[in-house]
Amino acid sequence: MKYLIKLTLTFTFCMMMSDVLAQSQIVTLEQLWNDAEKNSQLVKTKKTEYQVAEQKVESSKSGYLPDIQLDVSVGYLSDGILSDRNFKNTSRVENPHFMNDFALKANQLIYGGGTIKNAVLLSKTAQEMAFLSYEKQLQDVRMMVAGYYLDLCKLYNQETVLDDNLKLCEIVIDNMKVMEREGTALSNDILRYELQKEHILLAKRKIKDALDIVCHKIATIVHWEGDARFIPDTTLFSNYFQMMDSESWRQAALKGNINLKMADTDLKMKEFEVKISKGDMLPKVALFAEYHLDGPITTEVPVIDKNFNYMFVGVGVQYSLSSLYKNKREVKVAKSNREKTADIKVLTEEEVNDNVYASYIDYLTSKAEVETQQKSVLLADKNYSVISSRYNNGLVTITDMLDAANVKLDAELELVNSNINLLYNYFKLKYISSSL
Repeated sequence: MKYLIKLTLTFTFCMMMSDVLAQSQIVTLEQLWNDAEKNSQLVKTKKTEYQVAEQKVESSKSGYLPDIQLDVSVGYLSDGILSDRNFKNTSRVENPHFMNDFALKANQLIYGGGTIKNAVLLSKTAQEMAFLSYEKQLQDVRMMVAGYYLDLCKLYNQETVLDDNLKLCEIVIDNMKVMEREGTALSNDILRYELQKEHILLAKRKIKDALDIVCHKIATIVHWEGDARFIPDTTLFSNYFQMMDSESWRQAALKGNINLKMADTDLKMKEFEVKISKGDMLPKVALFAEYHLDGPITTEVPVIDKNFNYMFVGVGVQYSLSSLYKNKREVKVAKSNREKTADIKVLTEEEVNDNVYASYIDYLTSKAEVETQQKSVLLADKNYSVISSRYNNGLVTITDMLDAANVKLDAELELVNSNINLLYNYFKLKYISSSL
């Protein structure tokens, strides 16, 4: 905990030391996540897919409703012609010319082999899958934003380190100019340190350009307008930094990883597909009722110019004998898909375990690297102080002085990088457990 507090205070101090930050807008990671959830086109697409899946659930429930059909027609009925079977001895039969048909038919399935029930359950499971897909996309976007956010932290801290070293370089140059006038330093020494200053200024320019790129990427994801600089609120990390042991991370990932949940949901969908394919091989039982009003009555000759009104109800059974040999293959395909999905689920679980283990080891490595770099910075500062004092006393050359300055600068930049890597590996563990 002391280490984490020290790390947070280091970041905060670096932020306060930067002149650029004072003119920029402080943005928290939570704010970026909220805006990305609202505005990211990737997230919006998945949300729309979930809404479509929700509508499909309601559509699938319509299979429980009765089928009702209304047929209404009017037309012209011509006169008839009577003849022998050899089409001789024809005679004309006068018919009423106006005809009408009215039919109201209703059909209610009462047993369909469970196809409707399983179709509804399948659509609900597909809705669950769409929601998980939305959640996964949200986690992906959050991890992407967190990565850019850490890049901002690294770049701003590198800029601060360079600013500090630039000030130190200018102080050394000023001291050398005084020593030159006193005859104790060479102009060549000043030129070499001027070159060191130019290298630092170039590095600062590269960092500025990199900051512009990262800020633009963040603005694109969250759909912000303008090219303003964003300042990461590094104190926020202390709220998220809740490290656990390897087994706790593994259990959290097995419980919360969205890929695992999607694999499990996909397996449920394949189970319903097997049941639906089996249901097609079972008979269908339905209630039916029809009401008719037809006229004239054309089943008699001559035609009876009256309306014939009748109705009937009953129970019907439909059984497709061909499904016994046609649907067998569909059932086998559905079962094979189910087995394949079960294997994918096992592979996904293995992959999650491997990712947790690798990310946890990476975290421990980066933590050790931070501790090493902290010692390196202390040693580099001490070395620079000693070399600077010896140079002022004429005991070492300018080359030794420059080497000590470069070692100090490299150590401080590496500490910044290792701090960010530590946080990044922590976020990777959060991402694997889908808890960002």
